Amino acid sequence: MIRATTRLAAMVSRDIRSTTTAVNRLHPDDFAHADTGRPSQVRAIATGSALFSVSTNLDGVEAKDGFLKRFVKKMGWIDNSSVRLRVSSCLLYESVVDHINYTEFFHDFDMPDTFNTWFLITELHVWMLLVRSMAEGAEKGAAGRFMRNCIVETMWNDVTTRAKQLTMDNPSVVRPQIQQLSEQFQAALISYDEGISFDDKALAAALWRRFLGGRCEDYEKLDLLVGYVRKQVAMLDQLSRYDFAIKPTVKWASLREVKQPT
Repeated sequence: MIRATTRLAAMVSRDIRSTTTAVNRLHPDDFAHADTGRPSQVRAIATGSALFSVSTNLDGVEAKDGFLKRFVKKMGWIDNSSVRLRVSSCLLYESVVDHINYTEFFHDFDMPDTFNTWFLITELHVWMLLVRSMAEGAEKGAAGRFMRNCIVETMWNDVTTRAKQLTMDNPSVVRPQIQQLSEQFQAALISYDEGISFDDKALAAALWRRFLGGRCEDYEKLDLLVGYVRKQVAMLDQLSRYDFAIKPTVKWASLREVKQPT
C-alpha cells in the first residue's frame, strides 16, 4: 500500500537543471549552525486533496479486490504510478535527513557544524540515491528520471525551508544563497559521477575537492570516506526495485561500521 505521510511539500520543477546555470562557491559561515533534525514543514510531496483521493482509491483497490490488485500489479499500473514514485522519492530523501548521523561527519572529518556542512553531507547521500534512481531507467523507461527529479525537488524544498528559518532576520539573502547552492550541487553531481565511474583515486579526488573543500591532508580520513561511499553505493545497488522504488527500505551504514576491519 501507499504509505500516508504528513506535510507534503509541493513539487517545484520538472528537471534538476532548471535551477542551475553556473558554478560558484558558498562559504561555510554564510549560514548559522545547522538544524540537523527532521524537515519541519517538508515531509513529502503534494498537499492537494485530489492526490490524497487517488492514494485512498489505490489503497482500497489493494485491500478489497484481490483479483484487480493482481491484475493492475501485473500490468504495472500501481507500482509505476507517479503517485507511488513521488511518495517513495520523498521517503528516500527522508532516509538521509532522518537516519544519517551528521555528528559523526562533523567529528571524524573536522567539519564545522554549519548549514553548509549539513548541505554537503546531505548532498553526498542524495547523489548516491540519484545514481541508484537512474538505474531504474534502464528497464522502466522514464521512471528513474522521474524519481531523480522528485528526490532533488524534495531536497530543495527542505533546504529552502531550513534556510528561511535560519535567516529570518534577513530573508532577502535566502534566494541568492540557494541559487549558489544549486549551482554548486549541479557541479558536484558531475564531479561525483566522474569519480564513481573510475577508480578509487578518481573518487577520492572528487570527494577531496567538493566534500572536504580541498583542505584535508589526512589521507586516512580520505580513504575512510572513499570506503564509505563505495559501501553505500553497493548497498543501494543490491536493493531490488521493490525495496527501492516501491517501498523503500534503505539502511545506511555508519562511519563506525566502515572503520571496523573486515
